[in-house]
Amino acid sequence: MSDEFFTISQLNKFIKDVITSAFPQTVWVCGEIQGYDRNKSRNHVFFELVEKDPGSKDIIAKIGLVIFSGKRTQIEATLRQSENAFSLKDDIEVKFACKVDFYAPHGIVRLIVDDIDPVHTLGKLAQEKQKLIAELKDKGVFDKNKELEIPRVPMNIGLITAYDSAAYNDFIAELTKSGLGFKLFLRDCLVQGKNAEADIVKALEEVERIDDLDLIVITRGGGSIADLSCFDSRLIAEKIALLRLPVVSGIGHEINISITDLAAHTYAKTPTAVAQFLVNRVEEFLGEINEKLKFILDLAQDRIKAENQRLKDQAIGLQSSTLRFLKVHNEKVLRLSELLKYRPVTLLKANIKSLDQKNIDMFERTKQRMNKEKDRLRSYSKIVEVVSPKNTLKRGFSITRGSSGKIIKSVSGILNNDKLITEVSDGIIESQVNKVG
Repeated sequence: MSDEFFTISQLNKFIKDVITSAFPQTVWVCGEIQGYDRNKSRNHVFFELVEKDPGSKDIIAKIGLVIFSGKRTQIEATLRQSENAFSLKDDIEVKFACKVDFYAPHGIVRLIVDDIDPVHTLGKLAQEKQKLIAELKDKGVFDKNKELEIPRVPMNIGLITAYDSAAYNDFIAELTKSGLGFKLFLRDCLVQGKNAEADIVKALEEVERIDDLDLIVITRGGGSIADLSCFDSRLIAEKIALLRLPVVSGIGHEINISITDLAAHTYAKTPTAVAQFLVNRVEEFLGEINEKLKFILDLAQDRIKAENQRLKDQAIGLQSSTLRFLKVHNEKVLRLSELLKYRPVTLLKANIKSLDQKNIDMFERTKQRMNKEKDRLRSYSKIVEVVSPKNTLKRGFSITRGSSGKIIKSVSGILNNDKLITEVSDGIIESQVNKVG
C-alpha cells in the first residue's frame, strides 16, 4: 500500500478545481422544482431540481440548487415583468442559468442559480394545459355541467373558497350590497399549492350533498399563472362533469381561462363578477315580476274604468227610462182623474149595465147546468134500479151468508153444522149444514 494519500479537504479542493475548470461558464438546466415552498421564507433558498420519467412520473435524477438573496430579488423582478407574471413554487418546470459548484466543506455538488428563462416555464405550462384541454374536450367533459339548468332565482349557494380571503370578502360584499336574501353554505378550501387540487375535489363532493342548493360557486382572488395552476386540473374538471348541480367559477385571472372555468356551467373573471351574475339574474326575475304586476294593475284599472263608465251609462239610461215611465203614467193618471171628475155618472151607468148583463148571463148558465145535472141523476137512478139487490131477489135469486155475515161464494171453508142465513125477496131463512159435497 502506498503511503501517499489525500486529506478530505485536499480531495474536495481537487474535485472543486476539476469541476470549476470543466464548467467555467453558466449552463442552462431544466427540471421540476421540489422543496422550494418549505424554504422560501429564508434569505437564501435551498431546494432541488428533479427529472421525472415521462411515463411513470418517477424521479430518475435530481440535483440541489441554491438562490442567494441578492440573485433572488433579481429573479423575482424578472418574473413580475414577464408577460404572464408567476412565482416560483413546487411542481412547476423551470429553466435556470446556473453555475456548477462543488461545496468543498460538505463534499456536495450544487447549482447556484444565476438567471431564469420565464418563457420556458410559461410555455411548458401552456403546452400541458392545451394538451389536457383537447383531451377533456374530446371526452365531452366540458359539456356535462352546461347541460344542467341554473335556477331562475338562485338564492341558495354553495361557496367553495378560502375563508376570509379577498375573494370571499369581495363575493360576500357584492351579495350583501344587493339587499337580496341569498343563503350561503361555505366550504373553506385550499385554493393554492400542491394539496389544493385534492381539497377542491373533496369540497365539491361535500357541498353537493347539501340539500336544497341551487348551484355551486368556486372562486379565488387571482394570482400568478403558477399560483392558479391547481385549477388547470383533470380531476377537478371530471368531478364538475359528474355533479348534479350547476357550477359557476370565478378564478380571478383577467387573461387566461382555467380548465375549471371551461368545465363549469358559467364562469366570470372575478369573485365580484360572479356575485354580480347571480344578483343580476335574481333582479331580472324581480323586474319581470314587477312588469307583470304593473301590467295586471294597468289592466285592472282599465277594467275598473270601463265598468265605472258602463255603470254610469246604465244609471243615466235608468234615470231616463224612469222619467219616461213616470211621465207616461202621470199622463194616464191625469186622464183618469179628468175622466172621474167630469164623467162619473156615465161610468157608473156603464158599470151597472155591465153588471146587469153579467147577472143575466150567470142565471142562464146556472139554469142550464141544473137541467143538465138533473138529467144525469135520472140516468143514474135507472142504472141503480136495474142493478139493485132487491130487484135481483124479486127475480128469484137469493143471497146466502155465513154466521160472520160474509156472502158465501164457494163451498170451500164451509163445515158441517155451520149456520147459514139465506136472504130471499120476502124474508130470511136460517139453516144448518149437514153435509158439504
